[in-house]
Amino acid sequence: MDIGSLKDVFLGLVEKYGLLGIFIIGFSEPIFQPFPTEIFMIFAISMGLDWRYVLLSALSGSLLGSTITYYLSSRYGERLALKLFKEEDYRKGEEFFRKYGVLGFIVISFTPIPFEVMCWVCGAFEMPFDRYILAILVSRVMKYGVFVLPFALWGSDIWELLRNVIS
Repeated sequence: MDIGSLKDVFLGLVEKYGLLGIFIIGFSEPIFQPFPTEIFMIFAISMGLDWRYVLLSALSGSLLGSTITYYLSSRYGERLALKLFKEEDYRKGEEFFRKYGVLGFIVISFTPIPFEVMCWVCGAFEMPFDRYILAILVSRVMKYGVFVLPFALWGSDIWELLRNVIS
């Protein structure tokens, strides 16, 4: 399946299943999929779904997916990760993890290093699970918050504000 087809599948999930679709996308991101969940969160909100429920669905999906990723990577480690990701991405994540640890993992949400790779690295290098989940929670709330905050502040008027800025 090519990347464009995968994107279409995810858009269809959100369109057909709403919050469950957002949950599934949030769940799959830390395991294997290359798209940021925020793209689909904005799509869901533009369809009229409440931003609070969209945020909670994405966050709970991401936490569950991150837990599974941690388990798989702590059990099967680097060998499985290298089958799923480019070695160069994995090595960058490994280097970043060794250098910055837990705080670096929180910051990773705002860097070009893929989030799913870092989740695999954290499990493979046995980051303490409680710190890992806390880092996931903080990083996802921060990143998702940046995308849903305009909707929380301005509601559906955000589309009109954006149109005025672009025009």
